[in-house]
Amino acid sequence: MIEILNGMHETINYGDSQGFRLYHNVEYEDYGDHWHTGIEIIMPVENGYTVIVGEERLELKEGDIVLINSGIIHSLEAPPTGERIILQFDTALLYGLKGMETLLFMMQPLIFLPNRKEDELYGFIYEKLRKVIHEYDSNSAFKEALIYASLIEIFVELGRREVYQIETEEKIPSAKKQVYIEAVMGACAYINSHYQENLTLEEVAAVSGFSKYHFTRIFKQYMNMTFYEYLNSKRVKRAEELLYNQEMSVTDVAMNSGFSSLSAFNRTFKTLKNCAPSDFRKKWECLQCKKTEP
Repeated sequence: MIEILNGMHETINYGDSQGFRLYHNVEYEDYGDHWHTGIEIIMPVENGYTVIVGEERLELKEGDIVLINSGIIHSLEAPPTGERIILQFDTALLYGLKGMETLLFMMQPLIFLPNRKEDELYGFIYEKLRKVIHEYDSNSAFKEALIYASLIEIFVELGRREVYQIETEEKIPSAKKQVYIEAVMGACAYINSHYQENLTLEEVAAVSGFSKYHFTRIFKQYMNMTFYEYLNSKRVKRAEELLYNQEMSVTDVAMNSGFSSLSAFNRTFKTLKNCAPSDFRKKWECLQCKKTEP
């Protein structure tokens, strides 16, 4: 299934499709640690399948659904016989839609939905996935557009139910709440586009149309993190991707991720990832060595 692998980085070959591909995978083959920029959705249809992300080992049963976010190192183990649906798609399909880049950034590395059709979210995603499979296997006109639409619906539903289900003790009128959500999403979109620059709270608050103090309060309320926590998380996530590039120095990684100094980068990275950037890279290099051992 993996066609192009450079170290642990898989470059997904989407072929002639519009940024997605689907496998009816029946291979008795394990896939070691790897990552890709595309999102992956897996659903066993006959026998199980094992997905490993970090210390988490998921033993999928028939009908279970797992979503693996972009840039997440994972491995897969197959049983001797069986079949599973594996759908991969380019995140660029979603990034052009308002709020989607923020949703994908905030999403958990792995979302597991056990086969429980009485569960409303599982039932919704299962039906959309079935539609994607049907269209992908057909020769119908506009099938790419229908698949694209189904993927958007899946992630809109995830966003509404899992990420942006906002609970607050304040009695805020619906109209004002919508204004606040739009302002926060607009601020996140601005951060996503300018995180490599010297962004300030005052600048982003001005973009949102609120005072610094009002913006600080509603951003924390709706995102469950401060402006600077969001900005630093975005920068560290980009730094993780750049650290896989052995030709780029740690200093260059820091500068290309939006940090003003190497010391600020080291301090922030260690706070969020519990290790220094150089140790993160060494850990990756050790995994690479293990993969090439006879």
